[in-house]
Amino acid sequence: MATMVENLRALVSPALVSVVSRQMAESEVAVSKGLGAATTAIVSTMANRADEPGFMNNLADLAAKSAAGSHPLDAIGALGPSPTGIDSTTAIGGWLSSLFGHHVSEVSDSIARYAGIGRSSAASLLAIAAPLALGYIGRLMRSDKLTISGLADLLRGERAELTRSLPAGFKMPGIGAPYETGRRAVKERAASGWSVPLMALLGALGIGGLIWLARQQPVDVARVDIVEVDPLSSKAVGTTGTLPGMRTLPGSVAINMPDGSVEQRLSMYLATAHPGVATFNFDRIGFESDSAVLTADSNEQLDNIAIILRAYPRAEVTIAGHTDSSGSEARNRALSRDRANTVAARLTAAGVSPERVHAEGYGSEKPAADNSTEAGRAHNRRVELEAAVK
Repeated sequence: MATMVENLRALVSPALVSVVSRQMAESEVAVSKGLGAATTAIVSTMANRADEPGFMNNLADLAAKSAAGSHPLDAIGALGPSPTGIDSTTAIGGWLSSLFGHHVSEVSDSIARYAGIGRSSAASLLAIAAPLALGYIGRLMRSDKLTISGLADLLRGERAELTRSLPAGFKMPGIGAPYETGRRAVKERAASGWSVPLMALLGALGIGGLIWLARQQPVDVARVDIVEVDPLSSKAVGTTGTLPGMRTLPGSVAINMPDGSVEQRLSMYLATAHPGVATFNFDRIGFESDSAVLTADSNEQLDNIAIILRAYPRAEVTIAGHTDSSGSEARNRALSRDRANTVAARLTAAGVSPERVHAEGYGSEKPAADNSTEAGRAHNRRVELEAAVK
């Protein structure tokens, strides 16, 4: 099951990045970095304020209004089906002020520095990220039937990972500022007759105009149905893209990859990588029962990964095999190591230099979920790719 961080990264799809890049006259790499940082910063701040009942009530209300569709682009576009010419700065600023207090401009400055763009472009990306994040939270509440209390518990549980996922050196001033600070800023704007929910909706209208413009361009938006991932079981399950997304890698190499897939997230990470290690769960590979023999439908994802790694020769990867805690630990460790070696061998056979690919088997040593439940054990049976750039 994908984490909140992984889902947020998937929101910043190549289709959206391409459209925003054209409209803002900024590079796709800069837009991808800026939108990713802005979306994570917004939800990270939500998590840091999950203990504030007033803030959570307001968040749940706005999120429910923003979750107008099953897909991020539809959810935003449903709030504004045509370009209106509305200047959404004040409207979105009202909600962002309720989130960040009086530190909105400082957060925009951090995005500008990180993405290497101007301050006005960074502010625009923050305004785009706001309804994206709200729509995501609203759909999450709807799909998981979360109450406000349940949403708060979920955000608390994701708080540490969200904070860790912020880019290195990215400054987040004002995190944890009292809700009243932000609410006072909103009340000042409300004195002119605007309510907080209406301001957020008007802000989304402006973003709806952007999405409308995107729909006038010949851009294919890949749709992905995400189901439970169990890459070490005898049956490969995971994401299935109904429309492939074509991307061009360094060296003018064209590759099809489903929107939200491991390949997409890995290629975007390597294109914008900073020092550190990023971990990705393979989501479309599988093995024969109780063996290290790959199933035939694993080839597409592994071939894609090899193409990406060849396009970024400075990247090194470690393939890490994991199991649940069932059975003998000695057997678990051996099986996880054999499966990791099989994946590594498949990548090197596809042209990745052997010195850039390492394999480790951890057995049940590093669980990602609770081994006392079937769902937890399924999540623990996985193969991960840890990528680092020299």
